[in-house]
Amino acid sequence: MVAHTVSGQGIYLGTMENFLAALSLAFQPLHMEGDALWQLDALKQLSRPVDEYVSEFRVFATHAGLTDVSQLIHLFRQGLDSDIAIQAI
Repeated sequence: MVAHTVSGQGIYLGTMENFLAALSLAFQPLHMEGDALWQLDALKQLSRPVDEYVSEFRVFATHAGLTDVSQLIHLFRQGLDSDIAIQAI
């Protein structure tokens, strides 16, 4: 149980699990899907290995809630190094 005392009065904040869940929710980005979509659009492979790029792409795509395969393919190719993107076509 989590409690906090203010001016000698106890305030019940619920269980620690509920408190941590509420805390996490309170500090999440306001526009998590939009932020993830923006990060996905700006994501570039650069000189990283492809598997690192794929892992990061998957995280942002999941957070953005994208399900349209053609949009995912477009964004994925857009961020690949040009030599690899040409080979992928």
